[in-house]
Amino acid sequence: MSQVIFATVENGVLKPDGKIGLSSGTKVRLTVELCDEAVAQAEQACDQLDHLCDQFPLDSGGTKLTRDQLHERR
Repeated sequence: MSQVIFATVENGVLKPDGKIGLSSGTKVRLTVELCDEAVAQAEQACDQLDHLCDQFPLDSGGTKLTRDQLHERR
């Protein structure tokens, strides 16, 4: 039997949003996926970070290594 159950994480514990119809002690296998809203928020945050990185690039001011220096083998 397979069913989709929505739950909320509270203090590190998954709490089902409604009755799940399983007996106490029933073993299950969980696949956890973020809901679409959370995924959309994460994607939006990444887009904002990318935009900020484009606006304010970081430059350490240090010397830039050549390809040979980066891949030096001893």
